[in-house]
Amino acid sequence: MDIINILDRLETLINTSRKVPYTDSAIVDRTKIIELLDQMRLNIPQEIKQASEVLREKDQILNVAVMEARTSKSEAEADFLSKLNQSVLNQKAEELYNDAESKASKQLELVEQECRARRIEADTYALKSLKELDQELNKIAGSVRKGIELLANNAKQSEQINSANGLMASIASD
Repeated sequence: MDIINILDRLETLINTSRKVPYTDSAIVDRTKIIELLDQMRLNIPQEIKQASEVLREKDQILNVAVMEARTSKSEAEADFLSKLNQSVLNQKAEELYNDAESKASKQLELVEQECRARRIEADTYALKSLKELDQELNKIAGSVRKGIELLANNAKQSEQINSANGLMASIASD
């Protein structure tokens, strides 16, 4: 169950709660709210784990790409040296080496550019996810604060009513 679904259930619970007459307040089932908050606590770490997994995968892809580029370059150098030793045409071997080195450098540059682009994409995704999570947490915190204020006001009003009833009872008995 994702956080959005839990938030929808929390909103439904609040909207379907019994209204307190002459106020904007409502009587909310505390147990259900606590259950929904517990579910949200369990789901938030899962979303953070997913973002971390994306970052780990990004790093893995980058490492594999760099290793492949280095391997290609090493193979090209080894190929050049082998051809140089076997060939009488040193000039041709040198041209091949330069070409292989150039291709390897270009490939390494392309891989590094791709790595940077993927890192930027992953960072952007992680930032977006964390911002969305922050917004959701702020909404939840606002809802919780409103619920606390509502319950505190209800308790205060109940105390005032009980106090007034006690005063009226003492006046009536005099």
